[in-house]
Amino acid sequence: LQYIKSFIAKKGFSYEDNLIENFYLCLKAKPFVILAGTSGTGKTRLVRLFAEGAGATRANGRYQQVAVRPDWSDSSDLFGHVDLNGHFISGAVTDFVEKAAEDLTHPYFLCLDEMNLARVEYYLSDFLSVVETREMRDGHIVTDPIRLEGHKDLSLPENLYVVGTVNMDETTFPFSRKVLDRANAIEFSFVDLMPPDGKEDSEVVDLLPFDNRFFRGEYLTLQQCLEDEDEEQIRNWCLLLCQCNEILKKDNAQVGYRVRDEIIFYLLYSQKYNLMEKREAMDWEILQKILPRIQGSSSAVRDLLGELFQFCAGDYEGLRTDSGEINRKMSKLLKEAREKVRFPRSAAKLASMMRRYEEDGFTSYWQ
Repeated sequence: LQYIKSFIAKKGFSYEDNLIENFYLCLKAKPFVILAGTSGTGKTRLVRLFAEGAGATRANGRYQQVAVRPDWSDSSDLFGHVDLNGHFISGAVTDFVEKAAEDLTHPYFLCLDEMNLARVEYYLSDFLSVVETREMRDGHIVTDPIRLEGHKDLSLPENLYVVGTVNMDETTFPFSRKVLDRANAIEFSFVDLMPPDGKEDSEVVDLLPFDNRFFRGEYLTLQQCLEDEDEEQIRNWCLLLCQCNEILKKDNAQVGYRVRDEIIFYLLYSQKYNLMEKREAMDWEILQKILPRIQGSSSAVRDLLGELFQFCAGDYEGLRTDSGEINRKMSKLLKEAREKVRFPRSAAKLASMMRRYEEDGFTSYWQ
């Protein structure tokens, strides 16, 4: 990871602390990640630079960027279809997925650029369904096949990593919970407009031969984790998620087994490779796997934001969701006692969501 971070820095780009580690952990926990944020913040560039740092480039055919079109309405645009003459026409990623399946040693990165210009659950439905069938067989992670008329079945190889970049504005579609449940949603808000110190290194950087084992997940079920890792630690994490779920139930926003498992995978990888402290890793996952589910204009949503803030920041005198100016009280706590806040990233996001609720009467994670 230090090599990849150095590679990205030499290209003149900088990202906030632990973002690269977070991105890596997301890919390892589940090979499907969403990068969201305002236009121009470097989402697509991050995917490309990260892939290049791992040895996957356009030149060697292990990186592909696909521009999603607004008229995509089903999976045929991605995986192919049969024309009126009975000939199979390959989709945007058919050949790329087949090439990855023939080269399981190396990681392959697929970037779906502006992925929510069309409805994701329409054109990506086959992928969203099949990615949940992953299982270990003969030492490899395999999936059920995607049935293609006029072509051999297409399975998702274990070395395929799909990253979608999105802008949330009036030209795009929101995400359904079906999509959010299957991905970590990393929000880009950090922008450093200052140029890097010194001149950019113009020398060609030798790419390291990354093996796919560096990215491939080690767990597919929670039972595997309980058998191989610290069971008491895993149960403590699950207990914390249960507490969070009790709050989410008040607006029918609770998470299920899939989200629980992927959060545990993320936390275990972080601990195993000493990438983040336990509390910081949990903070990232609450931010990316739980908060994106919350949106609405009802009083239940307002109460939910208040209780989740207390869960993340700790209880404090004066926080009442019926007292008005809740965001001001939240912001004051984060400013005056941030070192005491349990999950600062998530608490700050909740304060931002509360501000939007109080100003507009509606809130969502995507602002």
